Amino acid sequence: MSLFRTCFMFFVLLLCSSTYAQFLPDNTSLNVQSVQRWMDSNRDFAKIVQVLEPMHKSEDDLKKFEALSPNEQDAQIAAFLQKNNLTSVTQGAVARHGWKSIGEYMRLSTKLGNAIAAYFFALETAKLNDNQKKTLRAKTDAAVLNAPPEDVAFVKTHETLLKTYMQAYSAGR
Repeated sequence: MSLFRTCFMFFVLLLCSSTYAQFLPDNTSLNVQSVQRWMDSNRDFAKIVQVLEPMHKSEDDLKKFEALSPNEQDAQIAAFLQKNNLTSVTQGAVARHGWKSIGEYMRLSTKLGNAIAAYFFALETAKLNDNQKKTLRAKTDAAVLNAPPEDVAFVKTHETLLKTYMQAYSAGR
């Protein structure tokens, strides 16, 4: 399997495990320490994020949530977890991995996922003609197209670290 295909499959897995998270804003920059913490905690949080998927019943409900501040989002997540008797399970994972909240993990996950996707998007579009680029751009999520250049640069600079992690993750390690 090609490295691109492995990385693409990882990104799809990342999006599947964090579909809910893609709408959470993030105001922090990517750095090696935060990404390493994300890598160390990703498997524990993937199950928690799946539990949160039914939190929003409609697009309108989700849009209202998107407009909230990170603190308000975290409060809604906490209320949802408490309602479903999952607070103690999630608090353990949050504390064990040093996150302030599940929302903080999800926001970083989204930021990193969008940066990885934007990096691969740039690599792929470099090989295409103008018509193909236009078609691909039209099909690409705005969050990926608008990923901050410094986040894409972080992915480029730390490509080896991220590829190693992606390969290990896809291999189940």
